Amino acid sequence: MIKNLITRFLSGALFVAVMIGCIWMSDFYFGALFLLLVIFGLREFYALINKEENVSVLVPLSVVGGALLFSTVFYVFFYGGDETWLILDFIYVSIIMIVELFRNKKNPLLNMALSLLGILYVALPFSLMAIVESKSPFGVNLLIAFFIIIWASDTGAYLSGVCFGKHKMFERISPKKTWEGLFGGFLFTVLIATIFYYTNFLPFTWISWVSISVMIFAFGVLGDLVESMMKRSLGVKDSGVFLPGHGGLLDRFDSALMAAPALCMVAFLLVNC
Repeated sequence: MIKNLITRFLSGALFVAVMIGCIWMSDFYFGALFLLLVIFGLREFYALINKEENVSVLVPLSVVGGALLFSTVFYVFFYGGDETWLILDFIYVSIIMIVELFRNKKNPLLNMALSLLGILYVALPFSLMAIVESKSPFGVNLLIAFFIIIWASDTGAYLSGVCFGKHKMFERISPKKTWEGLFGGFLFTVLIATIFYYTNFLPFTWISWVSISVMIFAFGVLGDLVESMMKRSLGVKDSGVFLPGHGGLLDRFDSALMAAPALCMVAFLLVNC
């Protein structure tokens, strides 16, 4: 138990340092890191999906589609590229369908649907995060706060669940998750929101910080459960191997992927209100 906690903490701390460093340093490092996350996240997703019987998603084509989505969004919003570049993403959807036409595989409709699901599930949320950083007046700090809230709530839920967890929360989907863990994650979320307020990390009121943090926490919990549902349906424990003690890349980002649209909505309100 102690050894696993130490491994989880050290690998997680290194990962957090790399993430925050790349987000803070420059647009180039941010774009390069997140493009890699999109590529490896999609590879992991499709590797899982292709384990299902009668499923044969063409992985390279689908991964390129997700990378293209992030790249065009990054180019348009960070470097002022013409928005018509985004049309390439819709053209690529047609290409995925046309290629499936000539593959002569079982369940072509399912293959196309799962190929596009990967892009929507992995590449689109990372693209929304890029939009947040580029368009919001507090983009860098807001994105860093977003990840810290996710990590703090995950840590609180994990520690509370390990130490006090007795009552199962959603045993059908995730047998190890408990109500005690959920409450611990909520407390850590409110705590980190309070720290952000008193350090003036962003010029928000305490109520605003708590509201934003709890919304991210709620969507993050649902994202965790959705990924657990997918893994359970595929009969796997972890989505892959990404960080020691943390499982795969999708295990690490499941909460963030589901909470990204909520973050984008917050950024939109900050810009327009």
